[in-house]
Amino acid sequence: MRDFWRRKSLDFVGKIHLIKFNKETLLFDESAGSLLLLDDAAVEVAKELEAGYYFDELESRIIDPIKIEALMEFKKLAQGGLILNPVSFPRPQKLYPKSLCLIVSHACNMACSYCSLSSVTNEGNLMKPEIAKLALDWLIRNAPGEKIDVDFFGGEPLLAWTTVKEAILFGEELAKSYAKKIRWSMSTNAIDLTEYILEFCQEHYISLVLSLDGPREINDLYRVLKNGEGSYNKVFENILRVVNKRDRGYYVRGTYTKKTIDFADSIITLHKMGITSLAFEPVVTIDPNLAITLDDIPKIKDEYEKLARYYISCKQNNIPIRFYHFELDLENGPCERKSAGGCGAGAEYLAISPKGDIWPCHQFDGMPETKLGTIFDPPGEDMFDRFAKLGHITGKQDCSECWAAYLCAGGCLASNHLIEKNMTIPYKLGCALQKTRLDAALWILYKLRSN
Repeated sequence: MRDFWRRKSLDFVGKIHLIKFNKETLLFDESAGSLLLLDDAAVEVAKELEAGYYFDELESRIIDPIKIEALMEFKKLAQGGLILNPVSFPRPQKLYPKSLCLIVSHACNMACSYCSLSSVTNEGNLMKPEIAKLALDWLIRNAPGEKIDVDFFGGEPLLAWTTVKEAILFGEELAKSYAKKIRWSMSTNAIDLTEYILEFCQEHYISLVLSLDGPREINDLYRVLKNGEGSYNKVFENILRVVNKRDRGYYVRGTYTKKTIDFADSIITLHKMGITSLAFEPVVTIDPNLAITLDDIPKIKDEYEKLARYYISCKQNNIPIRFYHFELDLENGPCERKSAGGCGAGAEYLAISPKGDIWPCHQFDGMPETKLGTIFDPPGEDMFDRFAKLGHITGKQDCSECWAAYLCAGGCLASNHLIEKNMTIPYKLGCALQKTRLDAALWILYKLRSN
């Protein structure tokens, strides 16, 4: 074993992280995937280890026999490879597109006041079927492997239903000839989700992401129609039809703002109404009345603690529930190369807007400086290599030294670009939110393991 006991910094070995959540303190070791519940004495010793002190230093300083016993237990864990393992990041891989977001609509039948895409959805452009087919033809012919992912996005993609339907029928036939399988998904506000469209989605196994911010009084604050009326009455029954037809294959996705930051209550209410698969995200806006700030993180942590307690109660009572940010699997999750490589934007994943412009992902749509090309003149290997490096953990400033590096890989490139004006600099709010959500997910994982 390498003699790392006398090294002065954890940077060279591994990272431990103390999770203080719901009045319990856990130790998480990223490299080993260890999750340990600590008593008071162990917490005090772990704080020293987390700060960078090493066993030989602590053995000469600690006098309290209970803390000495805790220190020896930690030393045994380290010798056994359960904490403080050396961490090394694999090099960036050669990546090629295998996932595509078809932004089939730069139009919307709603006027959500926090919409981050209002500048493009006001255009009213819809993708023609020929553009969608050209994009699928390029992806299917060039994607490595047998599995391909395609998402329909907007604006509101159901306004371009003809294009969506023709693209699916075309893509499935072409994929067969290349012995490939396409996994379809679509994000929609559900206003135009008719019984016919839902049956088509069922037949072709199209996963659905359905937008709803909570019960009527919360949803209708910002998710409004063109005439200013709330959208809840237009969408809720359609969403329930999806829920009643499916156990899986959907998420109801909500957005919370500074004014609706009590999101745990909204999620719990929707769950009690029968919606079992949920995801909620903070608003992305520069509006100071709605934007989440670092000052809101303590309140957000409180909300996640409340939601986590409810989630565990449901699991213990065999009540079906899925919450996107709590679905963490340390044993069967992505491999090291995938985890270190990030989301794959600009390399494995691309977005194409209605006229055929190509972007690193759908969130870059409308930022002209980030356009990668067009479907008529698509980018090549050099561009994919550039984004594989940009998205990799080793290319993100400060991230390789973070305890959450493998679980996060540096956050969202688009958010980094928008806020920090640099894709490789994680913006502070996004980082704080991610760590808060990871603390919640790791606490839940420990509780589920212990039960």
